[in-house]
Amino acid sequence: MDFPALKEFGLQDYPFICAQCSYCQIGHGACPTYKVKRTDSYSGKGKMLLARALILGRISPDDGLQGLADAIYGCTLCGGCEEVCQTDIPFVKIYQVLRGEFMKRGMWPENMKLAKETVLKSCNIQGLSQMDRIEGWSYWTPNEDDLLDKQGQPADTAFFFGCSSSYRGVSIQATIATTLILDNIGEEYTILGEEEYCCGAPLIMMGDFEGARTLAEHNIAKYKELGVKRIFTNCPGCYKMWAHEYKEFLDIDHGFEVLYGYEYLADLIKQGKVEFNTPLNIKLTYHDGCDAGRNSGYYDEPREIIKALPGVEFEELPHNKENCYCCGSGGVLRAFDHEFAGDISKLKADDVNRTQADTVSSGCPSCIEYLKDQLPQGGCDKVVKDLMVLAAEAMGLTWDGLDEIYE
Repeated sequence: MDFPALKEFGLQDYPFICAQCSYCQIGHGACPTYKVKRTDSYSGKGKMLLARALILGRISPDDGLQGLADAIYGCTLCGGCEEVCQTDIPFVKIYQVLRGEFMKRGMWPENMKLAKETVLKSCNIQGLSQMDRIEGWSYWTPNEDDLLDKQGQPADTAFFFGCSSSYRGVSIQATIATTLILDNIGEEYTILGEEEYCCGAPLIMMGDFEGARTLAEHNIAKYKELGVKRIFTNCPGCYKMWAHEYKEFLDIDHGFEVLYGYEYLADLIKQGKVEFNTPLNIKLTYHDGCDAGRNSGYYDEPREIIKALPGVEFEELPHNKENCYCCGSGGVLRAFDHEFAGDISKLKADDVNRTQADTVSSGCPSCIEYLKDQLPQGGCDKVVKDLMVLAAEAMGLTWDGLDEIYE
């Protein structure tokens, strides 16, 4: 049988390139879904073997297609398989393209359909009012009036919040911290507020590229109206979309410089614009979120920030940087099978518990929200705080609800 989507993106040969070496199953930090399921089809190797057998007609679609679909959706798209692959197979891209293939074949999981409808109807993955994208939490900040006044104002630099960082209480703290840091040092920026639509990452991850295009084109048009030249975002999923996947999947060249928020902060520290004066007095470890780390290569910048924070004793996780375990939140797996995602998070809980740290941080608001929710389920009682929040606290900044939200 054919997979037309693989041919469209020039990926049709990769199932035959797989060396069946099993590195994606047993490599250091490799496939968390296989580590939980212990079923070959959930590893990169297993998916490639199934795809190859279907393409060659060695198994019938009735026997193999649904099994491949289950394994393709039962994946966090963390890139652990890519990191250890000896033949450089772009697994994450293949899985996203194949999800689009299954969508066209009418084999989309029901939860994917519901998630798509939510995003396209409400313009955010939470299914909440666009008005609440900023006004739902701005009352927590001491600079609420100034913040609201930035909506739709022309500027060279734009802060793209992202859905998670606009609606989820824990994730929002990184957004608040960022605005306070920038306002404190006099950095100019604009925000779209309720005119900011989802970047489209959930739809890209589900394989619905054209649905993602409608969201992307809206945001691009709004920024061009405001004369924006560069965009930064704390969400590495949003960053990956703006910096890479609009071009890779949608063939969109928007022309903006795109910065990861923690890259932006590290640069401000180097320039001497951000100075810290309040010791945190914590033992800290750091989770490299998959889209920030393996999928985008941001390992050094967060650690440069950590090194600059006063009163921090830092310890790496046993699985760190390119070998870091996924927290279980990625790849819209939570929408597909939340229990499976929770089982993956227990791998992370075990890893964090092997350190002497009392606090775990990350540069991904979505990871922070999931870690705070799931680590206790895995027997881990560490404090979970976004790195941007720690930076704001080290500047002596605070705001309403900060302590309560992290209890």
